[in-house]
Amino acid sequence: MIQISVKTLGTLARGLRVVEAIAAHQPIGLTDLSRVLDEDKSALQRTLATLHDAGWIRPLPDSPPRWEVSVKPLVVAGRALTSSPLPMRARPLLGSLRDATGETAHLALLDESTIAVVDVAEGKQIVRTTLQVGQVHPPGTSAAGRAICAQLPPADRESLAVDSGALLPDAEYAEIRRRGWSLCEGAVQPGSTSIASAILDAHGLPVAAVIVSGPDTRLTPDRYAEVGALVRDTAAELGDLRRH
Repeated sequence: MIQISVKTLGTLARGLRVVEAIAAHQPIGLTDLSRVLDEDKSALQRTLATLHDAGWIRPLPDSPPRWEVSVKPLVVAGRALTSSPLPMRARPLLGSLRDATGETAHLALLDESTIAVVDVAEGKQIVRTTLQVGQVHPPGTSAAGRAICAQLPPADRESLAVDSGALLPDAEYAEIRRRGWSLCEGAVQPGSTSIASAILDAHGLPVAAVIVSGPDTRLTPDRYAEVGALVRDTAAELGDLRRH
């Protein structure tokens, strides 16, 4: 983590916490929000008024009002992702990976301790695995998390995974590194299998993962090696693009 030696703004930090809390619990009123954040109501009221005036949240026609997040965070996130080099480069490759496997392909970025879905090429089958942009992958149990953890030193794996008991033995991470892809069979989403490979930066550190997910009735063990190789090659290509 980069350390910036300047004094931070407490009011701005509070505002960001409020937006996150509203998004997680919406619609939510002042009293419940105060309890969730353990914050004083009068201070929260000023923060809510400021966020509303800036267009980040909106009230429902209740009395007293309950709050929900506006579309502004979605607009900001959309602009950020469409101008970010890795998602832009990944988009056509995700489509090709979807077409080659017949299943949903997606990209998840590592941001400190969070692995979040940022783009999805959804499968065209009627029955398919669906994901939402912003969905978070558990580091210890998801295919994306396992692929990323395999490229980290043991101490960093434990820092990334909230529940270190979900981590695999070191030998299994070594096997993931050897073959270039990880596997999750229903641990995150029952009935769904995922195969993932980490995207590495110029220093060999994981920054993201490419994942293919599908129903376990189609993404069966006899296809693991084939799909794993496609996912691995896509992640390697994106890693090469980052280095040039």
